[in-house]
Amino acid sequence: MKLSHLNAFKAIVECQTVTAAAERLNLSQPATSRLLAALEQRLGFQLFIRKGNRLQLSDDGEAFYLEVVRAFEAFSGLDKAAASIRAHRFGSLNIAAMPLLSNDFLPRTLARFLLHASQMKVALKTYRSEEVVNRIQSQTTDIGFAFIDEPLAGVRAQRVQCESVCLLPAGSPLAEKSHIDVNDLAELPLIRHEKDVSQRQFDALLRRYQLDMTERIEVSLATTAAALVREGLGMTITDPFTARIASEHNAVIERPLAFSLPFEFEVLYPALRPPNRHAQRFIDHFTELADELGIALNMGPIRDLSEQR
Repeated sequence: MKLSHLNAFKAIVECQTVTAAAERLNLSQPATSRLLAALEQRLGFQLFIRKGNRLQLSDDGEAFYLEVVRAFEAFSGLDKAAASIRAHRFGSLNIAAMPLLSNDFLPRTLARFLLHASQMKVALKTYRSEEVVNRIQSQTTDIGFAFIDEPLAGVRAQRVQCESVCLLPAGSPLAEKSHIDVNDLAELPLIRHEKDVSQRQFDALLRRYQLDMTERIEVSLATTAAALVREGLGMTITDPFTARIASEHNAVIERPLAFSLPFEFEVLYPALRPPNRHAQRFIDHFTELADELGIALNMGPIRDLSEQR
């Protein structure tokens, strides 16, 4: 069945005569009639009943016309689909991230991303860093966000560096300070994180300055620490992503540190297949949002972690 046959049939139905249909199609009347005859022969049933000088659809012809209209609507939608593909609105993106980013910052990034890709299918799954790495190594996930400290086969990575900050209850005397220095850390109970890389660096800093702190609470998640600060239970040293969003609440104040305490993680990509064409746009939105929130990021080059063995 040829498109020219269907075009002729549709034009005859809508113009009601072969002559008018031929004019629409810029064909001769005999050529239009031949196209209709060829279609009826292919279908095995009569499409029209002649009544005087006009053609009337048969019952079979009417049923077939409805299907032809649907087909043409779908066909005309291909131009729109092509435009959407050019504009990156179609496709899929699978993201796996540690809770620190997936609870707040990445959902905001995703909202911006989908403003320009409304028909994209996106999966944003939360795992501990070890499982994020596993999913990237299996080559089934397009982007991962995780802490890593060892070479990994089948993984490409981009290191992200920024500075840790301090979260304080709004009523704390330290809130009057523009920066929090090392000696200020002993003035409030500390809400500790589990022994991740950043916490180990912070512990080493405390040992170096021989600071004796009140350590009242230990938590697994940065967002939990931020919530406890909001309740006035102490202060916490945390990442700027969690801090910036937490400080949108008027009970919490973020202050920069007067000393450097780097916060680092990796953006991971599967190394054994071509990169997802939407991944870089998502990372662009990630860095743009950070910049708008005043988070200074140092994005390193993408490197193959298997080559670091």
